[in-house]
Amino acid sequence: MNMVVRKRRRANKQLGERTHGHGDTKNWRGSGNRGGVGRAGSHKHKFSKYWMTFGNKVRMHSFHIKGKSLNVGQVSQQIEKWMKQGKVTQEDDMIVIDGAKVGLSTLLGSGDVKGEWYVKNVRVTEKARSKIEEANGEIADEYETAGGETKVRDPSAGAGDAE
Repeated sequence: MNMVVRKRRRANKQLGERTHGHGDTKNWRGSGNRGGVGRAGSHKHKFSKYWMTFGNKVRMHSFHIKGKSLNVGQVSQQIEKWMKQGKVTQEDDMIVIDGAKVGLSTLLGSGDVKGEWYVKNVRVTEKARSKIEEANGEIADEYETAGGETKVRDPSAGAGDAE
């Protein structure tokens, strides 16, 4: 026969505890306990937190879209899944990998290339480039930036050429 487990409420557990789990007697209060909200006191009692930026305008940093980097070997493993999802297509003997559709920004060189690839809209490292070309693959010279504009890749620039 199973016994019923009677759980005690939190308030009941705190009986006899002077501060009910809130530290010192003066701590279960509003924002006055923290010295104000936001930048309150930045020129007075909280100045030590702001002295490094005092007199300077502090702005938010600009927004950058951070893409995903994958190794050639990881891409080889994902190709079948991407084909079922319609993100990667097969044209003649080439597997067309569009970085914009797959969500890939950089292709790194670790692993093996399986099949012939046509890679576009992706930054490619030198090691990855040589492996793709050894497998009779191609890399597009044009790519689209995050803003939608088309640029021509400089083959001598390497992986950082998409900036």
